[in-house]
Amino acid sequence: FTSTRENILMKTIGPNLVKLLEFSPLVGGRASTHRSYVAPAPTIHTTQPKPDPTPDTKLAYVSYESPNSTTQAPLIIHHALFGRKENFLSLGKKFHHLTKRSVILPDARNHGNSPPCLNPSLKQMSSDLVSLTSQLGVEKACLLGHATGGRVAMMTALTKPNLVDRLVVVSGSPMNTTTSLARWDRYREACYIVNTILASHGKKAFKTGMSHSMEEENGVEFILEVDNALKATLEDRNERALFLSNLGKINTEALLNNPDMGKFPDLQGNTFNGPTMFITGEKKPSWECDSDVRAIKQLFPNSFFAKIPGAGHWVHTEKKDDFLAAAVTFLQTEF
Repeated sequence: FTSTRENILMKTIGPNLVKLLEFSPLVGGRASTHRSYVAPAPTIHTTQPKPDPTPDTKLAYVSYESPNSTTQAPLIIHHALFGRKENFLSLGKKFHHLTKRSVILPDARNHGNSPPCLNPSLKQMSSDLVSLTSQLGVEKACLLGHATGGRVAMMTALTKPNLVDRLVVVSGSPMNTTTSLARWDRYREACYIVNTILASHGKKAFKTGMSHSMEEENGVEFILEVDNALKATLEDRNERALFLSNLGKINTEALLNNPDMGKFPDLQGNTFNGPTMFITGEKKPSWECDSDVRAIKQLFPNSFFAKIPGAGHWVHTEKKDDFLAAAVTFLQTEF
């Protein structure tokens, strides 16, 4: 059952789109425009300011816009836990060029240039995504997310189905499997290790503490110390590199204080009937068998599945052309 759906889909992508990727310019010409938003830095006061009852919660983002594309819903790409919008700049440009859609790349709170949040959760991250669409005047969007970003996208589609045109989930599923729970445990352990090292350096376990540690003269030594300490916990070099590249951009303490963030909530009774595609690497699949597919289809009945040969959890970087071919074909197919 699964392989049939996969084969039908993968036959449509073929070599033509890969050739297009090899020979096409990266950005979509004069018609495209680019803009970004970064949360403002706190104002420095000489006197004690009054508490702000409405702190800034707007997400930082980068967008590649197609002013002439009024018939296609924009594509919002949500990064994984410990990621940031910069991780998808190159892919975002290629999606923009190949689909002619506007592409929006946000930073989740506690990540990148977005404001902090002391109680992060999938519900909060989904709510922030909905607020971003309202802020930008987007009535309907395509959502693509990797790992935790895919779970944020799934939760948004299940709770706000009228907002989502179609959905692409990469290296993730709504199932709380042994593998997904073990990954979250590793991430929490990594956060604990970082906070312990910061404390040993006399730094606070918060974003500013990490930023200061890395900006000082011994910043390289600090990164090497953290890298060495994490090798037993994050054995995958790509996973560890992502974590290290975003030190100073994430609030590790907030993640430690919210252990349930690694679990997808029970949303039985909710469904998203729009087109949905699950993409995974064959080496580390997000679903294993037909029973997994049936469980996913209870929430996403109009779903398609594609396994990319030779790829693991980081399918969009390990097999970028194959990933783009599958995702772009799905996004541009009329259902």
